[in-house]
Amino acid sequence: MVQTRRSTRRPVQGESSSFTRFQAPKASGTAPTRQTKRKATQETAQQGRNTVEDKSKKRAKKEHPSYLQRSHDAEHDPNHSIGLLNLPRDIFNEITSWLEPDSVACLSLTCKEILSIMGTESWTQCRSKRHFWDETRSTWTHFRQSFILFLSRDVPHLTLCDVCMTLHPPLKPPREHRETKLTKHCFGQWSIIDYLPSDELGQYNLLWEHILEARELLITESTDKIGSPIELLDGSFTMQRERLNYTLNSSARQIGKNLVLKHEHIFHASSPQASLPVADILSFPVRLCPHQTTSTQKPEKGRYTTSRVPSGLLTHSIAIVLPPSLRAGISEPSRIISLPSSEKKQMDSVVSGVNPLWKCRACPTKWRVQHSTEGAGELKITAYHSFGDTAYRAQEYWKMLVRREAPNLGSEKRNSEFFVVTRQYLDFAVDED
Repeated sequence: MVQTRRSTRRPVQGESSSFTRFQAPKASGTAPTRQTKRKATQETAQQGRNTVEDKSKKRAKKEHPSYLQRSHDAEHDPNHSIGLLNLPRDIFNEITSWLEPDSVACLSLTCKEILSIMGTESWTQCRSKRHFWDETRSTWTHFRQSFILFLSRDVPHLTLCDVCMTLHPPLKPPREHRETKLTKHCFGQWSIIDYLPSDELGQYNLLWEHILEARELLITESTDKIGSPIELLDGSFTMQRERLNYTLNSSARQIGKNLVLKHEHIFHASSPQASLPVADILSFPVRLCPHQTTSTQKPEKGRYTTSRVPSGLLTHSIAIVLPPSLRAGISEPSRIISLPSSEKKQMDSVVSGVNPLWKCRACPTKWRVQHSTEGAGELKITAYHSFGDTAYRAQEYWKMLVRREAPNLGSEKRNSEFFVVTRQYLDFAVDED
């Protein structure tokens, strides 16, 4: 009988080393995975980045534990020595939590370090017009107004405007004031007298604020005494044209109890050899107040200006002081359609050889005209404007002296040479010097 082979073969001597090479590997905890070289490189790079981030977080936490975060150049910041910036974060937040939005906004503007910590949320709250009761001043206010007040302490060269809540340069005197869009909005439409002759080099703009300030400077004096000149309302400038030179001199003082503003309009020929060009003076035009002018222009068609022309009283007052040789070309008062009785009475009462004092029937204005034959001749018109004896009368007279002419204005707001309404005002004395 043939002997069968055993199922478990026992290796013979000499082949044990070759058999063990082909044995299966021993079992391990994880099964072997097969991956590409690119994926292995990505995983290695990701592990490196995670390690760097963990180290940076630990390093930042170790450098500034529970204190205000500093910028990268904090060691070069001159504010690093301030004790407020060296406080722990919780103490700093506790201190600033007691501040109002206006104070927080001011604090955030002190330096970039605090601005980066506190942000700009308080700025938005200061833009709001929500009012609150201010116990220190016993009045209603809002954070924008108080914020501007805080800022004004650091800019003493600016003044706070209550109308637009903006810091403006201080008010300049009339000889230096120039009208802008901002000042026109703040001062209002009744604020300025700007009809006097002017050019880019010389100008005299009188504001209502100038009159208020001048009244505060006045000292109560005797009714028969003339006060000292008010420097605020002084001014002088000269305009040069082709054949004519024009000079404006302004001064003001208290005469009796009234504040009287004096304007000297002086015209003379630009060349000593030439004669005084009267036609150029009348076409300048000369304007003493909203109602007295040498202009002959026609008004825009409207409800209140139909068939109206400027009054010829100022032109007539100039013509009567000139010699007959210089009156050529001057329009006569007969061209006026309807001459007011008060002005006609002044024309008829002129006595030959007497220099009269003319009066405007619509505003507190008086003027006197003088002509000199020295050299080429000189024409001088001295106008006086009264602002009354009290602040109330000054405000009423001011509206009479502001010129307003526009098609959309009604009879109550219109005030020009094309719409002259007789108004009552107290008589006043003038300085005859």
